[in-house]
Amino acid sequence: KQQHIIFIVNCCCTERPKVKVNIKPDQHVFRGETVTLRCDIEGEGVTSWKYSWYKDGSDSVFSDQEHTFSSVTESDAGKYSCYGAERGGSRTSNISDEVTLTVSDRPQTVLSVSPQKWLTEGDPVTLICEVKGSSTGWTFSWYTLTASSDNSNHYQLLSDSSRGAGGNYTVSSAALNHTGVYVCTAERGKPAYNTTYSNKQLLWVTGVSPPVYLVISPSRTQHFTLVSLSLSCEDQSNSDRWRVRRYTDNEQLEDCSSSSWGSQTGSKCTISSTVPSHTGVYWCRSESGENYHPVNITVHIGVILESPVHPVTEGDSLTLHCLYPYTSPPILRADFYKDGSLIQSQTTEMIISTVSKSHEGFYYCKHPEKEESPKSWISVRDKLRAVLSVSPQKWLTEGDPVTLICEVKGSSTGWTFSWYTLTASSGNSNHYQLLSDSSRGAGGNYTVSSAALNHTGVYVCRAERGKSVYITTYSNKQPLWVTGVSPPVSLIISPSRTQHFTSVSLSLSCEDQSNSDRWRVRRYADNEQLEDCSSSLWGSQTGSKCTINSTRTSDTGVYWCQSESGENYHPVNITVQPSHSESQISVLHTLSSVLTVCPYLLVTVVLIFKCCRMRDST
Repeated sequence: KQQHIIFIVNCCCTERPKVKVNIKPDQHVFRGETVTLRCDIEGEGVTSWKYSWYKDGSDSVFSDQEHTFSSVTESDAGKYSCYGAERGGSRTSNISDEVTLTVSDRPQTVLSVSPQKWLTEGDPVTLICEVKGSSTGWTFSWYTLTASSDNSNHYQLLSDSSRGAGGNYTVSSAALNHTGVYVCTAERGKPAYNTTYSNKQLLWVTGVSPPVYLVISPSRTQHFTLVSLSLSCEDQSNSDRWRVRRYTDNEQLEDCSSSSWGSQTGSKCTISSTVPSHTGVYWCRSESGENYHPVNITVHIGVILESPVHPVTEGDSLTLHCLYPYTSPPILRADFYKDGSLIQSQTTEMIISTVSKSHEGFYYCKHPEKEESPKSWISVRDKLRAVLSVSPQKWLTEGDPVTLICEVKGSSTGWTFSWYTLTASSGNSNHYQLLSDSSRGAGGNYTVSSAALNHTGVYVCRAERGKSVYITTYSNKQPLWVTGVSPPVSLIISPSRTQHFTSVSLSLSCEDQSNSDRWRVRRYADNEQLEDCSSSLWGSQTGSKCTINSTRTSDTGVYWCQSESGENYHPVNITVQPSHSESQISVLHTLSSVLTVCPYLLVTVVLIFKCCRMRDST
């Protein structure tokens, strides 16, 4: 009988450990950086490994687990892999995947601005610094470009540079003195490896009313060659502490006071003969290094656009001309463009009567034979509004203190305030009358330490600042109502109450001890208009008595007596609301409407019910 012998072989297969190559600080590095390669094996149970490295397929380039290039060069670039063998044992690892080390020349930092470099005071802006071709492990520093007395340029570290260490330096609300030229650098590793300085980026911040103005003569942003040009820094005190500085296409900061292109006298810089290389941004700089009111100036041979130096305020008019130095007069008949689109053709001047934000943009003019002008940016600023409030309250008793507080929304520096009362002419048209003692509230607070009866009235304020005076709109209206124990005149109301129904007669009489006819009834209603009964559609005045024949809800407001000399006394708050009968009529009207609709609703419900029954039976 044939026998079969079966051998049972017990095989124990152990998977080889996985291996990974790590490169620090990055796979893409730059000549001179410190670079570390490390071979990591994931296997367990082995206390000691012998490492082997491959570069571009060659064996045993080095044998340590970790290898450091103290100053890497282009010759160190390549594809690296490694594996391990157990010392004194039989186990070996897999060979790692190849990792490519790239070595480039000195890194270049690139600086950009978002959303734009021309800003209005209060705008947000972000400077973005990046290392071209590399993104890992960098820490960033931020600088401004400064100029010494001999116009040599150098970089000054920002005092708050560290807050942009991640690569973004954000200003949430740009101030006027953020105007300047910025650069950045980056570093990484130990010891630190530093990039070169980035490209330069300009930030120009304009404001509604800076503490100093750059006044240009001739007053335009584009100029002919070979003419004289003056630039003066003018503040309210006419001080000489300002210097004119510029940044031109040669990317150099230059002071007029230490230059060959201009001469500085006090706060005035004069360029005796302009040339195209004078094109650039000019601004005023204080002795302490603050920068204000940048203006972009273009010097051009040929056709230029005559446009305003300062931003145009919403609601104002704008006039543009096309000029040419070799004709007399120099004004050309030309086409005018905005952002590349034709807006007016063959005209000697382009006029926008009421400017709005939509008119902001790049403008230029074009003559069919003499080519076109350079482009000029025309910015449109909002009309700032003053905001008026009352503290502690607007209803006062004779002798109470009260303060009117005027503020400019979004701006607090350098304003001077004026104070007005609202008055009405014979036709009930309203206008503002400057208070005789307005100047005592110039700082923003108009305080009455002891309110008198004739302080009753409606008040507004507005603000101004700057050498070229900028004036806000009038503020919101704020009434003050002052009542006394015994005023010289009383407002007698019939029926004698403060709340009244609609569609009834109401009489209001100003009665003094002499029963004179020198008083008129005046009111301030929800439409924020002052109205005299004697010249109104809502009432009729006879002597010192005002009669409203049929009251309406719009008659709700404050009524008082005004003398012929304009004094206001005894304000009373009167409310007119619908009568009970009107409410009943309104309810009955609603009920009748519902009852009218109800039969149709009932018929619809019955039809639906019948349809459902028929469907069920089917």
